[in-house]
Amino acid sequence: MAKKQNKANLFSFNVYLKQDGNVEILFDGVKPEDFESVMNKGMPEYDGAHSIASLLRYLRSMADEMLEKSNKYI
Repeated sequence: MAKKQNKANLFSFNVYLKQDGNVEILFDGVKPEDFESVMNKGMPEYDGAHSIASLLRYLRSMADEMLEKSNKYI
């Protein structure tokens, strides 16, 4: 039997084709500062919180850019 993997969704970017033919672009993600704060308080022994928060900042900046540039296609 496979071992269950625990994981949390930190960021998602989705593009949907709606029934009416319109495109919907959505992204959702944990706020980097919230993530870092919660990890530092709840798991102070984990030393990767800052690196993950930096990754989340990068992903948000790329999502903002993709949303902006997508407007010329839809």
